[in-house]
Amino acid sequence: MKNHLLGASLILSSFVAPSFAEESKDFYLSIGGNQTLIQDVEGDTTISGTKFDLDSDIDSDFGYEIEFGKQIDKWRLGISYGKTSPKQKNITAKNAGTGIGVVASVSPKPTYDVKSFMFNVYRDFPNDGKFTPYFGAGFGSTNIKLKTYTTTIDGTDVVVTDDGRDLFSWDIKGGVTYSLNETTDLYGEVVYFNTDSFDEDGINYDSIKATNLIAGIKFNF
Repeated sequence: MKNHLLGASLILSSFVAPSFAEESKDFYLSIGGNQTLIQDVEGDTTISGTKFDLDSDIDSDFGYEIEFGKQIDKWRLGISYGKTSPKQKNITAKNAGTGIGVVASVSPKPTYDVKSFMFNVYRDFPNDGKFTPYFGAGFGSTNIKLKTYTTTIDGTDVVVTDDGRDLFSWDIKGGVTYSLNETTDLYGEVVYFNTDSFDEDGINYDSIKATNLIAGIKFNF
């Protein structure tokens, strides 16, 4: 995954030197705040030979994203860094074989420390007005680390001590920019985000899926 990001960085940097020489305003830096709405995180674990299906409800969380990129006609290439830290609210469990629910709890309620590096491609649809709609897609690497916690399932404690891991991630997005002047835009976008699945201390987690609502400012130089 790091090789993919390095390759994306080299592609973007190949445009830097010529463009500065031309003194254009084809580069941009965007800074945005986002509300992260994570779907329920599903998974499973096996205790004494019995498999249990798990479902975790996650709080929404405020995060941020910074992106540096290059405008090429109606296209944009960008590299972004984003961070958010949602917290798990509760957990439910059921016997996978019978479908019957069992008593489950989590303590303390763990925080998901989520950091993403993404390479993004956008297509702008300019017009005569100040609003420019766009859509885009990206891929990259997301590091997810859970704070230490204990899940109790049907009377059995499962202690999760997590060192974190890097997961392949992708997203699709759509949004609109509003031009304030030649060098400054406001923007808003909706992003659907997805990671690979993972496991930790005997618990298998399905992929993390989220919808991000982002608003921010974009500087062109």
